[in-house]
Amino acid sequence: MSQKPFPKDKASLKAYERRVQNFTLGRLEKEWEAVKDDPTPERRDIVAKELREWEKMRNEANRDFTKYTLLFDLIIGACATKYLYLFVGIIKRILGAPPHPEIQFTDYLPYFPYSCAIVCLTFCIYSVWNEKKKNFIDKIKEFGHTVITEVISVFFTANGLVGLIFGSYYGFFVTPGPVVSRFISGIIVALSIFYLYNDQAGKYKGFFFKSAILLVLISLALEQIGRLTIL
Repeated sequence: MSQKPFPKDKASLKAYERRVQNFTLGRLEKEWEAVKDDPTPERRDIVAKELREWEKMRNEANRDFTKYTLLFDLIIGACATKYLYLFVGIIKRILGAPPHPEIQFTDYLPYFPYSCAIVCLTFCIYSVWNEKKKNFIDKIKEFGHTVITEVISVFFTANGLVGLIFGSYYGFFVTPGPVVSRFISGIIVALSIFYLYNDQAGKYKGFFFKSAILLVLISLALEQIGRLTIL
């Protein structure tokens, strides 16, 4: 039995549009599956327009979430830096290192990215583990991709900010001079924030965008520029 064609008069389309505007995202996606092969474009255009509005709102929410999450990680990480420094100092003393002379503010700076990463990791683990709609396997998958990407992004953002503000980019192998540090840090901060935002928005789906391996490789390559300042 053939389905009765949907009425195309203006009143019917307006009523349909008002009804679609009250759909949840899940219901809207199901409606799209039902109308995407419709030979006439009226209903398709209405549903597609609502889907674009949902995507716009989701992108705006992701930007806000990324911004506030990053600020939270950086602020709490800054507060925790001193305690991480003291903890590492205790471990060093236990292992036989001599006592450190009078502590300067700059002594804390190398620990700031690590404390921010620890805060981000703790927050992410708590969030993932409390997602009741996901089973254990899905949580492990999210931890392996989303959480690690966020932690890496926050770490490099914090490290880049130290380089931009204080002129000391603490690379894994090289710590360049002030000018090169600020040049490297500007690139690293921009890339790190991009990765953090993309992880929330999911705009780019490729392996290198989801795993942040490319971000690590670029940072390792950039810090080698610092060797030019010590030759």
